[in-house]
Amino acid sequence: MRTVSVPRYGLVLGVIAALTVPTLGVAAAIARPVGGGSTPVAIAVSPSSRHVHHVTKTTSPSSSSTTASATSSTTSSSTSSTATSSTTSKTSTTSSTTTAPSGTMPTPSGVVYADHVAQWNVLCTSDHFLRDDPIVFPGAPGASHQHTFYGNRSTNAATTLASLSASSPSSCGRGMGTSDLSAYWVPSLMKKNSDGTTTWVQSDQTDVVYYRRAGGGRGPGVLPFPKGLRMIAGNAKATSDQSISIVQWDCTGGQELPHMYQCPSDPSREIHASLVFPSCWDGVHLDSADHKSHMAYAAADGTCPSDHPVSLPQVTFELEYSGIHGGPDYFLASGGIYSMHGDFFADWDNQVQNALVAACLNKARECGDMNRDGTTLFRPDYDPEPITIDMTKYPTTSPWDGRNLQEPTPTASSTTMTMAGMGH
Repeated sequence: MRTVSVPRYGLVLGVIAALTVPTLGVAAAIARPVGGGSTPVAIAVSPSSRHVHHVTKTTSPSSSSTTASATSSTTSSSTSSTATSSTTSKTSTTSSTTTAPSGTMPTPSGVVYADHVAQWNVLCTSDHFLRDDPIVFPGAPGASHQHTFYGNRSTNAATTLASLSASSPSSCGRGMGTSDLSAYWVPSLMKKNSDGTTTWVQSDQTDVVYYRRAGGGRGPGVLPFPKGLRMIAGNAKATSDQSISIVQWDCTGGQELPHMYQCPSDPSREIHASLVFPSCWDGVHLDSADHKSHMAYAAADGTCPSDHPVSLPQVTFELEYSGIHGGPDYFLASGGIYSMHGDFFADWDNQVQNALVAACLNKARECGDMNRDGTTLFRPDYDPEPITIDMTKYPTTSPWDGRNLQEPTPTASSTTMTMAGMGH
C-alpha cells in the first residue's frame, strides 16, 4: 500500500507482510446470533477514531487549484486498471455486450483540480441479516449465503428500486436517513462455537461508506450515480488472497492484509475491513449479467478505460466489527477468510447527491461527517474544514433522467441456480 497524507486523519501506512492463517470452512449448523438482537440505531463516530483506508494521496489543503467550467466525464485511458477482480462469476441473467454510450453524454461542470482529498461519507449501522441477495438471486429468498445489510431497512430478495424508494428512513445516521436509501450488504461474519454449532455475529457493526473522486482532487470530474445502478466488488468464491487494492483487513490500524486475521489481545484492536468498488461505468447498463462487466476500475490517476468512460463516485465500504478480534473461530458466510465481497444498489435523493458530488467531489473538498438539517448539508464546526451546503442551489433531477438505461433480462433459471453456479 502507498503512504497517504490526509488532513486530520494523519498518516496511513499500508504494510504488506506474510501471515499464515488457517482457512475455515462454513459449518453446516447455524444456531443463534452472537451478540444483541435489538434493532440498531444510527450512531455518531468521533472524528479522532475514524479509520480511513484507500484515500488518494494528497498534499496540503492550501495547494493551488484550477477550475474547469465543463470537464468531460468520458476521459479514457489505455492504462491498465490498478484494481481488477481476479475472476468473473457465472450468472443467471443475460445482457447485451457492454458498449460505450453513443450520443451526447452529461458532463460535470465547475470541476476544481487541486492536491486535496475529494470525498464524503455516510455512517450506516447494520440493520438485518438474511440469506438473500437481490442482485445475484433476485426473487429467490434463502438462495444465498448469510448477508449483513446496512442502509435501506427493506432490502431482501424481492428488492427493486421502487421498494427501496418506498422504505424510509434508512439506518444511515447524521440526518441522512431520508437522503440515502441505497442498500449495502456484505457476507455476515460467522463464529464457530465450542459445541460445534455456527452462529453469525450480531454485535454492533457499522459501515462507513465513502464516496470519492477517483484520482483525488486531480482526477477527472464525477457525475452522480443513476438511481438503480447495481454493482459488486470482491470475489465471493476466493480461496486465496484477492488484490489488496480491493480487499483489505486490519486491526483498527496496523498491519494491512488481503484476508482476515487475528488481532492482538489489546481490546482496542478490533477487526476492520475495507472494500473498494469500481468507479468507471459504461453509461448504458444499470447492471450486467455478471454484475461486474458494466463497471471497471479507474487507473491510478482516476482516468477510465474507453469502454467504461463515465466517472462515477468511487465507493468504499469501511466495515467495523465492534468488540471482535478475529481468530481461527471466525470466518465469512461466503466461506473462509479470503472471500470478502460486497453489493451496492444505488438510491440517493437526487438533490442531495447532486449537491455532494458538485460541492465535495468536483470542488475537491473533504466532506467527511456530513450532516443534513432540512435543506442544509453541513460538516460540524469541530472539523478543521467546516462546510455548509445549501441544497436548494442544486437541481432535483438526475442528469440520467430520460435516458434509456438498460437492465439485464432474467432467465428462466434465475431462481433455481445454486451459489456454486453463480459464483456468489
